[in-house]
Amino acid sequence: MKRRNFLFAAVAGLSSISFIDLWSFVSGGKTVKNAKPIPPFTQENISKKALRFFIIGDWGAGGIFQKRVAEAMVTQAQKHKPLYIISTGDNIYPDGVESADDTQWKTKFEMMYNHESIAVPWYAVLGNHDYRNNPDAQIEYHAKNPRWNMPARYYSWSASSNIDYFMLDTQMIMQKKANEQIVWFEKAISQSKALWKIVVGHHPMRSYGHYGDSHNLLRDIKPIMEKYGAKLYLCGHDHDIQWIKNPADTFTCLVSGAGGGARDTAYGDHTVFAATNGGFISMDIENMTAYISCINARGEVVFYQKITA
Repeated sequence: MKRRNFLFAAVAGLSSISFIDLWSFVSGGKTVKNAKPIPPFTQENISKKALRFFIIGDWGAGGIFQKRVAEAMVTQAQKHKPLYIISTGDNIYPDGVESADDTQWKTKFEMMYNHESIAVPWYAVLGNHDYRNNPDAQIEYHAKNPRWNMPARYYSWSASSNIDYFMLDTQMIMQKKANEQIVWFEKAISQSKALWKIVVGHHPMRSYGHYGDSHNLLRDIKPIMEKYGAKLYLCGHDHDIQWIKNPADTFTCLVSGAGGGARDTAYGDHTVFAATNGGFISMDIENMTAYISCINARGEVVFYQKITA
């Protein structure tokens, strides 16, 4: 009982969550803490004409934690269905998949996200855990399940005339094996005429969580993003939700790696919002405005703010 009291104190400000709910949020017996009380916010009524998508990472662990966050996605999707879902990597824990026929696809992806409200295309990048087995099997899986999209280890695609995505293989960048990819990235983003140029990778460029900032990404990717006007960097790796706007950057960094587990997180000098214990990010883009909602594992909006291009 003493341990459960400690868990309750660790998430002060979320008094509506019961002891039983909190217990299900303990990952591997490790207590995780919300960084600090949630800042106040007022959510606007977002037009149904806005293009909505979800961002989730580090999800493929199986078990109750992942299921809880998947149910939270359904809660939000039933209010306003996303057109697609961005996966920020570490798609299958602990060691990726052996093949496109690996049974983990069924238990950790197909069965977890089978509700009609989230039966939409997924666009994914590779994480470090995905590299432990056969990363190319995640490319091949599209032939088995067209909902899953990863045509190459890094690639670009357009959601609309207004939104282009650049999906990076940051594991290669972290291992300093990415010269060809970096050349490709600059060429691809330089040709984009979209207002919203969004870069997706697994590893954080900015983080006040477990891993901190990435020197390799700041050196190799940040200058290209700024040169060609990218607006957002989306990632996972840290098992939390973080929204960071560093004045040294011309873009916003969003960490969404709370789909399958949790770690302690923290507020830093340039944090807009941070929280742990499971969740994902929902984004609506309409013309020059992106409406960003941070969602907890109960399907509740716990922070909201809009940014403009």
